[in-house]
Amino acid sequence: MSEPEDHEPSSTRAELAAAHQRIADLTEELDTTNRGIIALHTELEAARDAEARAWARNAVLAERDRIARDLHDQVIQRVFSAGLILQGSAALIRNPRAAERVRTVIGELDATVRDLRTAIFGLHDHPQEAVSLRIQLADLIAEADDNLGFSPTVSFAGPIDAAVPDHIAADLLAVTREALSNLARHAHATKAELSLAVGDELVLRVSDNGRGLGTTTRSSGLRNMRERAQIHDGGFSITSEPGAGTRLEWRVPLPQPHVPATD
Repeated sequence: MSEPEDHEPSSTRAELAAAHQRIADLTEELDTTNRGIIALHTELEAARDAEARAWARNAVLAERDRIARDLHDQVIQRVFSAGLILQGSAALIRNPRAAERVRTVIGELDATVRDLRTAIFGLHDHPQEAVSLRIQLADLIAEADDNLGFSPTVSFAGPIDAAVPDHIAADLLAVTREALSNLARHAHATKAELSLAVGDELVLRVSDNGRGLGTTTRSSGLRNMRERAQIHDGGFSITSEPGAGTRLEWRVPLPQPHVPATD
């Protein structure tokens, strides 16, 4: 007995082949879509991780800024005030050894203030950016306001940040600190003016309407200011009259930019 012949129409076979091809095409499209979904999911997870890291970083930076503000507004001010009180007390101590110990403590407090400022700068978002000399001077003057009982009149002129090299800037800050310290301890002033002009030379002037220099004014502080000018081939002068205030001037020549010779 012979098997029945395949009488399936050719059109049916063509339709089945087309259906199989369509299924294959849809399967490939589905695989491509699945791969795209997986890739999008991976990107979404990466974006979420990046967002979480950014949020955590911003939270850390905000906390660092808060700590920096607290250090600047509270801790440094207290240490600075303690140093001024001790400086005033040192002039009243008759025992040389005791007075020297107090001056040593004052030096340590000054070093602590410098270290705190360095730490504060490091806490900011961009610690690699140097804090300008103008800002450092403004901060130093602002710290003295509470001890003075008033805010000095301040004026700056010239390219302070661009023209003053670091080794001169360090002595300028030290001289300004000493001048403000003397003003707070001895002057009994109600007004003071501080001006800094930068050109071919740097000129710092501090004047007040106080009672003038007295015997309690720390001679070592004045000597240090003079020496800090002399090491830069500069000069220091101070004039005072009883009841007529004090005028201080600290003057230092600045290095001039090299100008190439023209033919």
